[in-house]
Amino acid sequence: MNIKKVFSTKGGRLLVAAVLGAGVLVGVTVAANGAVRPDCKTLSYPLCARSVAAKQVVDNSIPASKLVPGDRAAFLKNTDVYGKSGVSVDFKPVTIDKIGGSFKTNKTKVGEFTLEPGTWLLNSTAFFARTTAGAPGTRPQLALRVGASDTAFGTDYGTILGAEISPAKDRELSGSTVKVVTVDKATTVEVFAFGYNDDAGSAGSGEIAASASVVAVLVG
Repeated sequence: MNIKKVFSTKGGRLLVAAVLGAGVLVGVTVAANGAVRPDCKTLSYPLCARSVAAKQVVDNSIPASKLVPGDRAAFLKNTDVYGKSGVSVDFKPVTIDKIGGSFKTNKTKVGEFTLEPGTWLLNSTAFFARTTAGAPGTRPQLALRVGASDTAFGTDYGTILGAEISPAKDRELSGSTVKVVTVDKATTVEVFAFGYNDDAGSAGSGEIAASASVVAVLVG
């Protein structure tokens, strides 16, 4: 290249100025980084802290073993905590044998499921179907309980109760409940069906079938 010719034209002089300017900028960057940390350079390893942008990291270019221990643990943590379903179960219809009286001794078991340690969002639905015509005033109930027995109500993990079912045959009623619970060990949750009458009687016993669905999502 004829350097004199380059300098003799305006375009050539601009080109040389641009190249020299770029060199100065690079030199300033390296010098500045070196002043802060002598063993750190922008253009070669070791890189300065925070000198690599997230968009410069391509898929799988940094393996899990290279992450800070705390970050690695967070990445590898049970992904269910981010909203995946942990439990999803449907319970087939069961006839409610007894309505009225004591829940402790008269409840009908529909089924059970297990929650692993953690904080859970329980979404429960109940479906009641009258299989035999009867008297008005019966309010069927679905109850999720832990530790329920003939002498204890147990801990409430969700209850559906309130509306009256039609006394006519083949009439239906549904309901739902949402509850957040925390367990520190594997815990069995039992699902029971029951019901009450406004007059505290036993009308409706053996006349109503109860089925249920439960979806439990780990949220913590």
